[in-house]
Amino acid sequence: MKFLIKLVLVVALVVVGGAYLYGRRLPREHVVTSTLVLVTPADTVFKVIRNIEASPTWWNDVVSVERIKGAPRESWREDMGAMGSIEIEITSVNPPREMVVNILNAEAQGWGGTWYYEVRDTPSGTEVTITEEGWVDSPIFRTVMQLRGKHRTIDSFLSSLGAHFGESATPRHG
Repeated sequence: MKFLIKLVLVVALVVVGGAYLYGRRLPREHVVTSTLVLVTPADTVFKVIRNIEASPTWWNDVVSVERIKGAPRESWREDMGAMGSIEIEITSVNPPREMVVNILNAEAQGWGGTWYYEVRDTPSGTEVTITEEGWVDSPIFRTVMQLRGKHRTIDSFLSSLGAHFGESATPRHG
């Protein structure tokens, strides 16, 4: 039994150590972009994106949203389930085309960033593009992000947005 425990500990140390060393080679900062094209009109799409309070009704990753009272800007606390709780503020809105959202409690989490939303009409439909300029301090979490995919959260948002409008579209990465 002691041998098995030692073996498990050694394997765990090798895995964690490997994740740490691999993550140290990954950059702290990242920029990722995903785009989705919908047939739903741009102004309708923007209204749904802008209504952060309603996002738990259509975005699969969000459990609940609560407005942060007394904040200098429009701010929200989003319960992202297993990912934890994040606090965001809307730093810029240009209806019905652009919105910028920044993570407020980033330092405490060890990761954060800014999402830039762009909604525009194109000949093929309404194009929704989200660009994330983010950072991750922990080399181990950089490895986890690499394994999960850097676009995972943005793609989840966009896929859920499409499903909200009854559309099934796959985000493309730019």
